[in-house]
Amino acid sequence: MDDIGDDIMVKQAMEVLDSRWTTAGPWNLPYRVLLVAKLIDRVTARHVRDTAQLSLAQWRALTHVAHLQPCSASTISGIAMVDRAEVSRALGALEEAGLIRREANPKNRKSNLVSLTEKGEEIHAAVRGERGGFYRDWLADISEEDRATIDAGLRCIAGRIVARSPDILDV
Repeated sequence: MDDIGDDIMVKQAMEVLDSRWTTAGPWNLPYRVLLVAKLIDRVTARHVRDTAQLSLAQWRALTHVAHLQPCSASTISGIAMVDRAEVSRALGALEEAGLIRREANPKNRKSNLVSLTEKGEEIHAAVRGERGGFYRDWLADISEEDRATIDAGLRCIAGRIVARSPDILDV
């Protein structure tokens, strides 16, 4: 597509975003947080599919293993707040692709511990580096002070949700 076509597509996409942004009214911040999260999910899903041939669930499992290794599927599902079966399916695909390895859990014979293989480390580092570029670009117009304010506000919202419904977390 040429620059003019790109400009038209961006303009149309921004119009769609504006209409969705205002759908729930100006003070519906939770809706807007979900909308931003969906946009990030869609960009992430496309990126990891195109660069590493991974699904979004597989990428999330891979990145959790990278940060927690060695770890179990239940540890990942608890931290990520997703269904253990989804994590297990993703780990199975990652193992089949040679990106993770399983070993017996010395503390629990019913579960395995997973860690990245060398190939998994390489793919994670490459994709994560590119993702860091996305994050820097997305946040380029937001000052460090404003980022801290946004982070504090989101943490406050999360805290109030958990305080009112503590059973939503696996404690």
